[in-house]
Amino acid sequence: MSRLTLLFALLLSCRPSEKEGLIEREKFINIHHEILTIEAAYQLKYRAVGIYKDSLKHSVDVVLKKNDVTFDQYSKTYSHYAVNQKDLQKINTELIGIIEKD
Repeated sequence: MSRLTLLFALLLSCRPSEKEGLIEREKFINIHHEILTIEAAYQLKYRAVGIYKDSLKHSVDVVLKKNDVTFDQYSKTYSHYAVNQKDLQKINTELIGIIEKD
């Protein structure tokens, strides 16, 4: 193996994982389910985002804190799945299954 190939392989192995810092998938699904449920309840009750925006933020913060997750972790994880549409579709299918059981 040439030195250049070895150096390239070494550099790739040291690169941070794309999934580094993301919330574990099942935990994310549970958190996302809870947040979506809270958001839907606020929308039904108040209809206008301006009315419930601060209360919703507080409720989301409570959910994240309860799960020992930061908003940045949640946002990064959501963005990861939003870019990977097949994964997001699978998550949404699982969420529908959870909601149907509720």
